[in-house]
Amino acid sequence: MANKNQGAEPRRQRVVRKRRSPHQSAHRARARHAVKPPPPAPVAPFNPFLAFPPAPPPQEDPRALEPREVMFGGQPHVLRPLGPADEARLISFFNSHTGETIRQRYGYQISEMTPERARRLVGVDQLRDVALGVFERAPDGEQVLHAVGRYLLDATGKSAEAAFVVRENKRGLGICTALLRALLQVARTRGMSFLGAQVQADNAPMLGIFRRHGGRVKPIPGADAMEVFVPTAPP
Repeated sequence: MANKNQGAEPRRQRVVRKRRSPHQSAHRARARHAVKPPPPAPVAPFNPFLAFPPAPPPQEDPRALEPREVMFGGQPHVLRPLGPADEARLISFFNSHTGETIRQRYGYQISEMTPERARRLVGVDQLRDVALGVFERAPDGEQVLHAVGRYLLDATGKSAEAAFVVRENKRGLGICTALLRALLQVARTRGMSFLGAQVQADNAPMLGIFRRHGGRVKPIPGADAMEVFVPTAPP
């Protein structure tokens, strides 16, 4: 038996559209005509020369580099500039470092402090760069080096890069803070408004010291380290 609908045009299905409520229509209309917020303005790179107050004109203070006695852990120490006579003391100090201390200080492993390198580090021109040490007198009368803080003037002469290292069993006594403040004082009298430094990203104690002195910290792209800028003026 033939299908009586054979050859007939198929029926079109009726499409039933759901009517939008007036509230929905108004909401969509407002969304179409809403003013889009402007894109965020690009963030200008941090410029420490603009961020920190300028230092006064250079006025060398000879007292800034005079040796002075300081107390750490209830024991007397001497904070003074390094000199050529400290070459052997610096080598002995370096030989006391653990591998982790060397990584935190230099960012890579150094196996040896050669006499030539030590001679350069203790023989800096203190009228340009600064190298300070914290010493304690041993029972035999010898001065034992426990910490070094230094800065190296950059090519512009308007800023310098600082670095610090403290003997492991002398940490937490305020030695690094004293060295940083001494360097900031010298830098300010020489007309610099800030000191820079590079710190390993996991060196939280050192980053904390810089931040407590008003330091601004930003990551170094592609490196596991942070760049720090510390104003010479007290925060």
